[in-house]
Amino acid sequence: MTHASLPTTLPFSLRGQHLVGQEMFKVMERAQKLERQGKQVYHLELGNPRMAPPPDIVDATIEAIRAKHVGYAPMGGLLELREAVADRYRHRTGHEYEARHVAISPANLLISQFLDLTCNPRDRLALFTPAFPSYWAAASHIGLDVIAVPLTAENGFHLGEAQIDEAVAARPKAVIVNSANNPTGAVYTRPMLELLARRCEEERIWLLSDETYGELSFGWPFFSLASCPTPQAVVLSSFSKLFSIPGYRTGYALAHPDVINKLALSTSTLISCLPLFTQLGCLAGMSVMEPYVEKVRSHCNRVTAACAEAINRSGLLRCAAPESGFYLFVDISAVGLEDMAFCRRLLDSHQTAVTPGRSFGPAWDTAIRIATCGQEADVMEGVRRVIALSQELGGIRVAA
Repeated sequence: MTHASLPTTLPFSLRGQHLVGQEMFKVMERAQKLERQGKQVYHLELGNPRMAPPPDIVDATIEAIRAKHVGYAPMGGLLELREAVADRYRHRTGHEYEARHVAISPANLLISQFLDLTCNPRDRLALFTPAFPSYWAAASHIGLDVIAVPLTAENGFHLGEAQIDEAVAARPKAVIVNSANNPTGAVYTRPMLELLARRCEEERIWLLSDETYGELSFGWPFFSLASCPTPQAVVLSSFSKLFSIPGYRTGYALAHPDVINKLALSTSTLISCLPLFTQLGCLAGMSVMEPYVEKVRSHCNRVTAACAEAINRSGLLRCAAPESGFYLFVDISAVGLEDMAFCRRLLDSHQTAVTPGRSFGPAWDTAIRIATCGQEADVMEGVRRVIALSQELGGIRVAA
């Protein structure tokens, strides 16, 4: 008998016991197991862009490796990349951002870093739901009490004053807001975001604004909270979706220099630093960001709109029209299965992978998330299979 087949004899820490991960990666692993058996699977479970990244990024990355730029980088990120990010936000917002306001770190890790730096176990975290799974996973790991503030499909999952009041009234230590939103594609209005920032400042609440999909907005003007900086607010974004390079694991935060210094120490503690060659690749991409992002935005608009139309014509499935990005949050309540059972059957019988709605909060077990950023033909075929399964079930209640 090998060690791998034996149960561990020592208990894990409380934080170890509270690790939950992200369900979409578990779905992907089950899908890949089917692929190893020779089956074709349509991947709609992860926001894994399949557009070719800008050649400038690829060429600069390869050149950096060939030039042996494979050593350590500064813990807060490559200075030139921090300066380029600061310069971009300075021109966009009119505020005097400098490199000292920017930290480079994986965007997903920045979520955990923010909560680790601002919250203690049993503190409250307010989330507007449905909310990105990493928020839930990080909160569970740290031991936070999540206050779920639900948004509704009836108004396109937009943030309103009543939801802001509810979040602030819970007296949380921190609030996370995600515009443009994953999974709904909603882009929140400037007045509501400004109100949220003002209320958090008044009540001394930490605020994380996750703006990863903001620049992919096509249905509504995007407003960044970088335009109204406050000492307790942190803006987060990522090069993964903007440049179609999720494997680079490179994102950034904009914040007060005191927060940035703490984030740099956190990165040094957890992973030492990010690879130098990936940061040099991202730096090369900054000069071509605008035309490339416009290309991605146009693709997202066309494919996502076509998928949403097909879903809403299906007779059983419904989704709000997204205003950004490449996700659809689909109501499956009429098909007769809860999300986990629907997703299992869809993968097993129709070789299509999607993410269960409860990944975005326990109340959303009658929804699924569809990612539309793959190859267009594959995405449309995957959506066709989602609709086919829903129509096969025919709205008859089936035990999960």
